[in-house]
Amino acid sequence: MPERPELGECLESFFRWHAVERGHSPRTVDAYRDDLQRLLGDSPDWDALDSRRLRQRLAQERRDGLSPATLARHASALRSLAKFLLSREWLASDPTSAISTPKRPKRLVKVLDAPRIEASLAPSTGESNHQPETPQARSSRLRSRCLIELFYGSGLRLSEVWGLEWRSLDLSGRSVRVRGKGNKERIVPLTDPAVTALHLWFADPIRQQAALALEPLDRHALWPGTKGKRLSRRQIENITGTALEAASQGGPTHPHALRHSFATHLLDQGADLVSVKELLGHSSLAATQVYTHVSIERLRQAHAKGHPLGARLDKKKGPAGSTGPS
Repeated sequence: MPERPELGECLESFFRWHAVERGHSPRTVDAYRDDLQRLLGDSPDWDALDSRRLRQRLAQERRDGLSPATLARHASALRSLAKFLLSREWLASDPTSAISTPKRPKRLVKVLDAPRIEASLAPSTGESNHQPETPQARSSRLRSRCLIELFYGSGLRLSEVWGLEWRSLDLSGRSVRVRGKGNKERIVPLTDPAVTALHLWFADPIRQQAALALEPLDRHALWPGTKGKRLSRRQIENITGTALEAASQGGPTHPHALRHSFATHLLDQGADLVSVKELLGHSSLAATQVYTHVSIERLRQAHAKGHPLGARLDKKKGPAGSTGPS
């Protein structure tokens, strides 16, 4: 095995590899950094990667009450690091080979009902007490509409919407080119309302004025912010959440809930799983199949609510000891 650097230097190489070669977002890289710092300490040495010590550390986290999902994420971060170090010949053997991954509980994703999404898209003028809507208020409302149209109408991720540039859009062809996880590119259709909203957003004087101040790196950004930069992910998240909260109280308000709703509503209407997978940019069907469970559960709830025997059947699964047909 060749002479190896200090583990801290190797960790920085690992983070750069995720950012540059794997194309992961800064948020993903920061998550790896935080998880590994928690597991290995602030100034780790190579002894921190001892297999026995790693198992003890994860066992302590389990006793501390960390959720199975968090434990599984920590184990995954360690495996990814070990694989990287082995590929550089900085480790002779895999210290994570004996680490078991906790089983994650199956939880259905949270989905918004179509009426609530439609309410958040309602073309309200924002006028009250006979006072006309200000240009700034109109611009903000239009921006919110564009964001929701992209999250729900095209099923984009927060990072994908944040990174959009005008040259990514083909409004005449009603499509958008996005770069998703793993730096993979895909073409996604735009809805007619999204195309209309984006045309209006492009012509919006407030947006145009803000775009003039953008630095060269962000010159073509869809969402100009302040100080010459595009809006941050957190700002986009907050803008979308505010629009959803205003439409109706209760329920999820994160942009990802709109992506979940996009996929679930497509399956509700009979779209095939492979097509939904491609639209979402998933690398495998396994990630998309969670939405089939959501769609089936929604059908079950509709049956329980609407069928004369549904409520009783929902409460009484069957005779005691019966497991149903195999």
